[in-house]
Amino acid sequence: MAPADESRFRAAIQYLEVRRSFNTVRAFANGLMAAMGAYLWFGGAEAGPLLVSGALVIVIHAILARSRGTSALVPLVVDATVIGIISLFRGYTGAMQGAGLVYLVAGAVLLLPLRSAFVAVLYGMAWAIPMVLFGPLVELPPGAEWLDIASIFSSAAIVAQLLYATGRALHAAEERHHEALEAEKRAVELKDEFVSMVSHELRTPLTSIGGFADTLRENWANLPAKEVDEFLLIMRGEANHLSNLVEDILVIPRLEAGRLRLELKKIPLRNEAFEVARLVFAGTTRELQVDIPADISVVADPNRLRQIFRNLLENARKYGGDQVLITGEETGDSYKVVVADNGPGIPVEDRDRIFEHFEQAVKGDARSEGVGLGLPIARKLARAMGGDLWFEPRFPTGAQFLFTVEMSPSTSGGIVADLNETNVTPIRKTG
Repeated sequence: MAPADESRFRAAIQYLEVRRSFNTVRAFANGLMAAMGAYLWFGGAEAGPLLVSGALVIVIHAILARSRGTSALVPLVVDATVIGIISLFRGYTGAMQGAGLVYLVAGAVLLLPLRSAFVAVLYGMAWAIPMVLFGPLVELPPGAEWLDIASIFSSAAIVAQLLYATGRALHAAEERHHEALEAEKRAVELKDEFVSMVSHELRTPLTSIGGFADTLRENWANLPAKEVDEFLLIMRGEANHLSNLVEDILVIPRLEAGRLRLELKKIPLRNEAFEVARLVFAGTTRELQVDIPADISVVADPNRLRQIFRNLLENARKYGGDQVLITGEETGDSYKVVVADNGPGIPVEDRDRIFEHFEQAVKGDARSEGVGLGLPIARKLARAMGGDLWFEPRFPTGAQFLFTVEMSPSTSGGIVADLNETNVTPIRKTG
């Protein structure tokens, strides 16, 4: 259904948002009408008893409707019925009719969808037919002008409440519109920033590979074997960097879609940590220590576990100090891994933001290499495999990222993991 068609089935004000206040004003206004009816009743007017009874019916209904009902159609029909009966059987004035009609039209237009509003107004106006044909069955007594004042005051009170609710609804709609525009603007900025960062990250290793390839092609025969090996090693490292970047980019849509196929198997954790650390810190002078017992095995997807290690260790290489430590401990059926460094740490205000896509703790010209995907992807992958990943400050200085991974398989075979952020529930397949 097109948006234009859907709009016909939406009211200007959602009744549930104003149900309590609307029915409170209804009860108050008709309580005033009941008091005026009692005044006329004690004065001997024939209109008094029916006016009191009708007003009290609306009061009781309004009190009950403060917490019941999902549509304003029933309250408006009840009010139109009571007003019509009182006008027909006990007399009316032009002011009373006008006030009732203004209230009915305003309530229907603001609180009901277009079709329901048309039905409610048509129903209210239908009560004028017997009045035109037969006239009031009794005439109002002298002094009934007070009913005009009460009717106008009651109608004005309800309409004023509806207009106030309309103003609040419009203000809320404007705020939502502003927030949507800001979110859209931020999305565009993130997209542009992402494209710029990815272009830079892709261009740098491609340029390096192309330059060394040209050098080797033109001077292969004249270069020493050691220098050729060095060039090839650099080209291989740049190719690995490209492969890792592409893998991070490709995994995003699968993570955002909420489903990612994982092949879980029992693997030695220490070996995986050493292998990834060797690749990440190759050619650096960092002091690296892996303090995980050799007999610790975990149940994980090897590729995704290595991706978690790679992203955490690359984060430590970019932002950490000259020491990186990988430790762990058993926590029930899981194993908690800690990747710590002695760098400057992460400011308090950035500790949540670093787990958002395309975010880095360092902004502007001081940004390090990377596109700000490593940490959020690592966290989602850890959660997909039944664990979690979080940040803790390291004492006295530095940062440490911790993640948990299962040690015991809960079933055999592959799994398809549901990666909903709020409810990560693996859906396992057996056989």
